[in-house]
Amino acid sequence: MPQPAPAPDFPLEKISAAYKQARTITLAIASSLPAYVVIVEILRRSAPPSAAPMTGISMLRITFFALAGLFIFTATVVKAVLLRSAPPTPEARLTRLRGASIITAAFAEGPAVLGLALFMITRSRSDFYILLVVAAYLLVRHFPQQAAWETYVRRGGDAR
Repeated sequence: MPQPAPAPDFPLEKISAAYKQARTITLAIASSLPAYVVIVEILRRSAPPSAAPMTGISMLRITFFALAGLFIFTATVVKAVLLRSAPPTPEARLTRLRGASIITAAFAEGPAVLGLALFMITRSRSDFYILLVVAAYLLVRHFPQQAAWETYVRRGGDAR
């Protein structure tokens, strides 16, 4: 496999533009989390008093939490695998980095979506909020960092 060629003179404007795109998409995904909270609270307040949380559905909860764990694992592993080996050209590195960041952000939102679905089925707010916090943590953890982008694109280094 060819080694990535250093590109110290690669235009910073191109890196900044791609970074801003990925950052904007990640922020758009993150902005959906408060919308999920609003949906849950509206549904909770509009539910009739007899709509108590369902009991005896532990297998469903386990399945949803296992799927959330799969999202966590996938978000981390996909980014690591995509960025493990740097392409030879800085343009290709930039394209791969942008794609990896967007894919990771999409997977990071997964636990919140599962929490919303679990709330709609079981009316359990605690499960929703646990999965929402996990999703928020993943989005913060995998938020694109411009300095890491510059290093990866210009030197072919690690951007994880």
